[in-house]
Amino acid sequence: MSELRYPVPWDLVFSLTPHIARRTQAPTATLLASLVERMPAPPLVHGLENIPSAPPFVIAANHYQRRGLWIAHATAAIAHAVAQRSPRDTPLRWLVTANFPPLRLGPLRLPSPGDLFLPHVARALGYFSVPFAASNPARTARSLLAALRESPRCILGLYPEGAQANASSIGPPLPGMDRLFHLLAQRNLPVLPVRISENATQFVIEFLSPISPAQLAATPAPAAAVMDRIAGRRNFDHR
Repeated sequence: MSELRYPVPWDLVFSLTPHIARRTQAPTATLLASLVERMPAPPLVHGLENIPSAPPFVIAANHYQRRGLWIAHATAAIAHAVAQRSPRDTPLRWLVTANFPPLRLGPLRLPSPGDLFLPHVARALGYFSVPFAASNPARTARSLLAALRESPRCILGLYPEGAQANASSIGPPLPGMDRLFHLLAQRNLPVLPVRISENATQFVIEFLSPISPAQLAATPAPAAAVMDRIAGRRNFDHR
């Protein structure tokens, strides 16, 4: 069975250029809706009833990306489903956690163009660019503080594995994610785990039961526990 291909929507990407230049925010919801409309088939969604009808809350999903399928497609599919349950005036703002591997030219290691360009794209989309793995501690701190300040007024989304993961398996979270989940629990934000996969013809988005702040706070390694929940390796007790 051949894999479906989801072409990169270059026209939508380039439409961000004036917003990047002017440091303004693009119509993110409209862009993501356009991305869903271009998919070979509408996403198949399970567990809509698990989406809290009253934000704020946090979405945590597996980083589902492969050749021919950009992570932006998964982001658009999740946003399209969440919009069916949440108030339209509540933005879904993602923490962009990618840490791209450096380019290697012989003995030289150069920063990836993605690391240089991504913060500008994130700002244009209203997202938070958060470099984990101690690659830029100052920007990480600034972005996390901004996200935590905004958390009462939005839905936060994140891919705890970062760009190191792909569609073939669900891997461990990035360093620093445990601290972030504990900070979110301190702000009384439940976490909605989302499992992303595919069948032969379409995306499959499964919203699992939310994890309460108390459950997260009581877990020594909450990020790994959330990824285990997404992978089906763990169930939290209801409290």
